[in-house]
Amino acid sequence: MKYGKVIPLAGLVSADSLSLLGNQVAAVALPVLILQYTGSALASGIAVAVATLPVILAAFIGGRAIDRIGAWNVSLMSDGLSFVSVLALPLCFYYLGDVSLTLVMLLVFLGTLFDPSGVSARQTMVAGLTLRANKSLTSVNSLRGGLENAADFGGPLLAALLISYLGVMTAFYVNATSFLICAVVFVMTVPRTMDKVSPVIAADFSGFRYILRDTGLRPLAIFGLFTSFALLPFLGLFLPMLAMQKFDNIALLGISVSMFGLAATAGAVSFDWLQRRLSLTSIYYGGLVVMGCAILSCAYAVAEWQVVMVVTLGGLLLGAGNPLEQTVMQRRTPPEIAGRVFTAMTAVRYLAGPVGLVFGGVVSEFESVELAILTTGCPLVIAAIIGWWWLPLSVEPRTGD
Repeated sequence: MKYGKVIPLAGLVSADSLSLLGNQVAAVALPVLILQYTGSALASGIAVAVATLPVILAAFIGGRAIDRIGAWNVSLMSDGLSFVSVLALPLCFYYLGDVSLTLVMLLVFLGTLFDPSGVSARQTMVAGLTLRANKSLTSVNSLRGGLENAADFGGPLLAALLISYLGVMTAFYVNATSFLICAVVFVMTVPRTMDKVSPVIAADFSGFRYILRDTGLRPLAIFGLFTSFALLPFLGLFLPMLAMQKFDNIALLGISVSMFGLAATAGAVSFDWLQRRLSLTSIYYGGLVVMGCAILSCAYAVAEWQVVMVVTLGGLLLGAGNPLEQTVMQRRTPPEIAGRVFTAMTAVRYLAGPVGLVFGGVVSEFESVELAILTTGCPLVIAAIIGWWWLPLSVEPRTGD
């Protein structure tokens, strides 16, 4: 098969976007399923936390696999296995009927087990395909960030429609189908010859060590922890609870998360313009401060429009952080260890997420969702303000710190 200069890059970006769209559909459907199934905020928080654990495991398994057998192979295998594992959840409900909560948790874990490695594999291929296409890495990452945030917009909206009219299980069928289509697009457009394999595999923690030693990547890791502690429970638990229990309007969940994604999309596609006018430090930490304030404001919302408004404002500048992080990582990471570094960074950013979800579930269960929102949002705002002054960002390639 003949490949043009741009087709592989376009195919990679398209495949990634399809996968992300399906994931966003499932991300909305999962807490709704658990809340409908158990009525427990704690159970819902644990379920979403279980769904994030594979991201951490991918740092130990996926990163080594990418560098050992190649990103192309890992991406394809990940999508194929994700298709099968996600499909297992609705099929079990269909054929077994009464499914135990333990089995549901196991199926949730399996359904998200393989995808993080595939996402990281495709991320490591971006720089090479961008060079082949003679495109600007900053512009490509801005486009990728915009499409990712567009998935954040379209996925929840689609999920709300599917859940409202066809039932929550339909959302998981859509998620499984997205993996299958992603694999087909990837195989047809991205040449296997672009894959690079490292013959030597270092220890499991080499990606983490590189991040901690690199002055450009270290701030992203540190503040990724604060972000995941606040943002994952906010989007995955608090918003569903506000929509279903406080306002009794499932459409509010889809609209709120969709508007957050739309605003983040605008921020992502504006990154190329923003980085010529503002420092990377201002863009990154400014987004975290605004998002943290938006989270805190939801604790005091008394009307549905207020929730939608503050969530939308929160996503505006935060969306520019996605292409910013990708650009910094791609320029400061050697190609031979890119798989381990990218998966390690993703794992670090998600490490605090399960803690925030379980903590938020406990506080929501025994106190109130409003208190849970305040206790997870405050650390993000405080940390971002401190980081703004003490840990500036740099996009320059690493030459020795």
